[in-house]
This record gives sequence, structure tokens and C-alpha cells, in this order.
Amino acid sequence: MVGSERRLVRDIAKQRITLLFKLGEEEVRRGRVDLARRYGELIYRIAAKANVKIPKLIKRRICRKCKVILIPGLTMRVRIQSEGSRGSRVVVTCLKCGWIRRYYIKTGKTKG
Repeated sequence: MVGSERRLVRDIAKQRITLLFKLGEEEVRRGRVDLARRYGELIYRIAAKANVKIPKLIKRRICRKCKVILIPGLTMRVRIQSEGSRGSRVVVTCLKCGWIRRYYIKTGKTKG
């Protein structure tokens, strides 16, 4: 495959990933979680086939275990856990399978 063809394939893959994510969000809101899960699986498959990274904002909104699209209140629970002087972290829990992911929040050092 020539470099220009490869770029074209990657561009199409990125467009399809964002489109599938939007469609998956709509399906979760309609209550069709099984279809949204299928869209999540397709996102990972397209990214692997085209050798494209899934954008960070999309990757964090897909459950790694059951591949369902995560929407706060419907398919995911979001909590903030205080770590004292070390800062805080956001704890995301999938309500379909119980998968837990923790994201640390860096605190800025104050000059004082």
C-alpha cells in the first residue's frame, strides 16, 4: 500500500470511529445497549485493522471489558475520590459489568 493510500484509509477509519461513537451514544440513550455494545466492538476492530489510535476522549468512554458506550448516569457511575495532599482521582464504574477505571487528577503546586 502506498503512503497516500495508507493516509486515506486511516482518515476514513478515524471518521468511522467518531461516527460509530455518536451512533452508540444515541442507542444507549434509546435503551438499546446491545447495539451500542456492538458499535463499541466495531470501533476497536476498525482501529486495529487500520492501525489507528482511538482518540482519548472516545477511548475513555468505552468500557474495556464489555465494550459498551459509557454515558454518565445510564451506563457509568462517576465518583471523585480525595487522596489528601496527593490530589484526587476520578473513579469510573461501568454499570453493566462492574469494570472500574481510576484517572488521577494532577494538582498544581502553588508557589508560596
